[in-house]
Parts: sequence; structure tokens; C-alpha cells
Amino acid sequence: MAPYVSAVEKQARTVDIEATLDPQPTPVRLLVGYSADVEVILAVRDQVVRVPTSALQEGGRVLVAGADGRLEERKVKTGLANWEYTEVLEGLAAGDRVVTSLEREGVKAGTAYVADDKAPK
Repeated sequence: MAPYVSAVEKQARTVDIEATLDPQPTPVRLLVGYSADVEVILAVRDQVVRVPTSALQEGGRVLVAGADGRLEERKVKTGLANWEYTEVLEGLAAGDRVVTSLEREGVKAGTAYVADDKAPK
């Protein structure tokens, strides 16, 4: 545990830290009411096709902007993922436009689309 968090900050507040975990011979004592949200990074890959995780539908499907001006559903094979992004191993190519606004009414395969060119890529 970081000395700053355990010695200086005696009040409950949010503190972001980056830590390397080593085996502890004795359990660490935490104050009552403290909690932690932990993201454990097991692997990292660069230069991959990825989509926002929120763009994935059940069954590993995404909606893609088709060449005919209509949305088409595609099955994708996924790899590494976190809350923000999911790696796509098969089913999409770099540059394919994926629907990220699945919550909008009428967004489904076969529907005509209008691309938002201001959206992040």
C-alpha cells in the first residue's frame, strides 16, 4: 500500500495510484470503510483492430456502415477486452465504421444510416 494513502490521508477520499503487487508475508490492515476498484492488466497488444466495448451486441455482433448506405450486422471474433475497448481478431478490418449509438431508436441491421464524421475514430 502506498505510504501516502495509509499515513497522510486519514479521511475517505478518492486517490488514483499505480502499484506493483508483491507477495505479503502478513495481511495488510485497511481502515474500516475503505474500498478499491482494481483493474489488473494481464496482457497488452498494440496495432490491433479494436472497437468500443459498448458497440458489441450479444453473441459477438456489431453493426457496421455498409457500402449500400444501410447498416449491416457482422459477427466478430474478439480478443483482449476491458471496459473501454475490445480487440477484434476476425470480422472487421481497420477503417470499418462501427455503430456506437446502439441505444438510439431504430438502430438495427437494414436501416439507412447517416455517418457522423465528427465522431472519434
